[in-house]
Amino acid sequence: MSRVRFEFHRGIDTIGGTVIVIQCDDHRLIFDMGRIFNPSVPIFDTLNPSRGIGDLQRMGIAPKLPGLFEDGTEAPAGVKTLVAVSHSHLDHVGLLPYLRKDIPVLLHEDTHRLLQALDEVLDGPGQPLDYRPVPSDSLMEFGPFQITVVRVDHDTPGASAFLIATPELKFVYSGDLRLHGTEPALTTTFAEKARAFAPDVLFIEGTRAQSEDNTMMLFETEVSDRLKEAMRDVRAGVYFSFYPRHPERLRAFREAAQATGRTLVVQAPHAYIYERFGGDLTGCAIYGGAEQDWTPLNRSWVLQRGLPVLTLADLKGKEDGYLIDFGYDRFRDWIDIDARPGGLYIHSNGSPLGPFDPAWNNMEAWLNAFGLEFVSVGSTGHGARGDVLSIIDTIRPRVLMPIHSLQPQRIGLKSVKRIMPQYGKVYRASDLLDATYPTERDLLPVKDATRD
Repeated sequence: MSRVRFEFHRGIDTIGGTVIVIQCDDHRLIFDMGRIFNPSVPIFDTLNPSRGIGDLQRMGIAPKLPGLFEDGTEAPAGVKTLVAVSHSHLDHVGLLPYLRKDIPVLLHEDTHRLLQALDEVLDGPGQPLDYRPVPSDSLMEFGPFQITVVRVDHDTPGASAFLIATPELKFVYSGDLRLHGTEPALTTTFAEKARAFAPDVLFIEGTRAQSEDNTMMLFETEVSDRLKEAMRDVRAGVYFSFYPRHPERLRAFREAAQATGRTLVVQAPHAYIYERFGGDLTGCAIYGGAEQDWTPLNRSWVLQRGLPVLTLADLKGKEDGYLIDFGYDRFRDWIDIDARPGGLYIHSNGSPLGPFDPAWNNMEAWLNAFGLEFVSVGSTGHGARGDVLSIIDTIRPRVLMPIHSLQPQRIGLKSVKRIMPQYGKVYRASDLLDATYPTERDLLPVKDATRD
């Protein structure tokens, strides 16, 4: 009888929300622990907050796994659990607030540092968990499992892949990764290490399965210059949103502010996180319209740093001197600032997430009300289809299982056997014998699948 079995609970045909369970004897490894963002599911937000994991399970946002969450259930008798987290994005860690506190959580030390900072000043998991932070290339033993954490390039600190060895099968989980970031060598080195590992199964993301290459998007190193170009002739206020879990992006905004003669004004929690990851705040100011949201630690940090705090009155009538960190939750402040028409709003991978987000139309209404031009300047954290295929070709797994994609069927090579994962199916080593080489037709987008 096979000692190893694995199954998919979330994240096959969605962007994020990946939850995969591998069990060997009386030990189970679970990765990741994120929430799916699904526009078809009613949102739990500040107006209708989740009352617990049960609400998320009822709406299909979280899996039902006995003994994993603080829901009164117990794991199967004698089974020990380890959760491994690839990186800090909410679609990979959004369920951590509901995790049982006695379950160890394996993660890269930089991911741990970021989650700590988020807990201190913003929106981290918010409860004490049994974190097991490790540096890259560290090996952790968990019963019959041997798990190696390997850094990859993504748009957040500490993003990692996992090499997972069991007595029967070897697995690689890519996490989220790209080749167009500031450290592409992290991803190529991971692929080389994964090839040497000789995995039986590769779980790899396919977020951008619809994009063959990167010709229609910015590389991370190009963001700063594009920001400067967008801001150059603006004579009114310039505002922006970004994802605080990508502190590196603030560096591009700081460079753009300096190049265009503006002062960078940053929300206090974002400034704190940015500095924690080596960011330079010299010449910057703190946004003073949100003090009521600062944590005590954030408040004392602002006082200690001695950075100027600009109130809404300070900004009113003087917008043309500033580049202002201005997320969706601050839009109402435009009323007090009395934002002038002709200003610019830069969306840089922040909230709202895109046209599928219910807040997107509301954002457009706010911009129209104040006569602000919208421009998108950012760089995705996910590799294009061609990049992902090149990584697969380097690794050459025995069997590929694509995940984390709205079009997972597009992720594959005709020279690598593949199994399209299914929910509700328990896989064992014998199931790998059913893998087949995909045909050109198999790799087509769904809308083209009937093409001859």
